[in-house]
Amino acid sequence: MGNQMRKDLPEKDFEYLEKHTDFRKPDIMEFYKEFMKINPDGNMKLEAFQDFLKGCYKENSSEFAERYFHAADKDKSGKINFKEFLLFLNHECTSDPVEKLNWVFDLFDIDGNGTIERPEMIKIYKTVKDLRKKRSKYDPTPGQIADKMFEICDKNVDDKLTKVEFITTFMEDPVLFAIFCGNMTEDDEEDT
Repeated sequence: MGNQMRKDLPEKDFEYLEKHTDFRKPDIMEFYKEFMKINPDGNMKLEAFQDFLKGCYKENSSEFAERYFHAADKDKSGKINFKEFLLFLNHECTSDPVEKLNWVFDLFDIDGNGTIERPEMIKIYKTVKDLRKKRSKYDPTPGQIADKMFEICDKNVDDKLTKVEFITTFMEDPVLFAIFCGNMTEDDEEDT
């Protein structure tokens, strides 16, 4: 057999993924099978991840894909294994607000130091704004958005958002949560 694709995911990995995701064993098995078709060595590199995201989002942004990739690459190996990939998918699809906010925080924490600083927030919002098809001259700039976010979230006014500040603020304000944690790349709703 020319293709040396791994056939089985260890039972302990199934158990871990069932416990830490919303997916059940049949779904995990199907995702694993598809993942291994694309990544026979069991590791997804950035280029393959970018190709995967092209299918999920209307426009491609290599910077956005790279940020997602680094947030998903929890062990910082430079590649995503199946477990990291499925955890990424779960974060994208989850209805659990705390889990969603944890994921968004990790996405914004570009340097991985456990806090979000203004330049990180500006950079992410600039990327998100560039992905949006419909824009208005009245849209706030990424700098204006960052200023507003820090005004709302930075409770101790130290110019850093901790995960606790970030999650607490958004859990207390469902409108802010819906705006911030919705699909950040969807087209804007039609004006009425």
